[in-house]
Amino acid sequence: MTLQNKKGGISMRMETLQIRLSKEQLSFIDQKVKEGRYPSRSEAIRDYLRKAQLWEALERILELGHSEESEEELSARLEQIREKVYREKYAPRTKK
Repeated sequence: MTLQNKKGGISMRMETLQIRLSKEQLSFIDQKVKEGRYPSRSEAIRDYLRKAQLWEALERILELGHSEESEEELSARLEQIREKVYREKYAPRTKK
């Protein structure tokens, strides 16, 4: 399935996945949709996955603070992480 963002720009290929959620998890998602925070269950789940990915990237950045690398090496690694997060989250995707 190919989707467009609200601005009519970036298209991305989506795959269908069946998941099982607890009643509490589904209720939580439904509440967010009901509040108008998300247009659908699917968008809510996608957004929470994006946030989990960002959280993991931030954890990697924090781990750099405990490294014995030089400031230059840390800066280079931080830039690599920043570029990777940008590519995965925000960079325009090309059609395949």
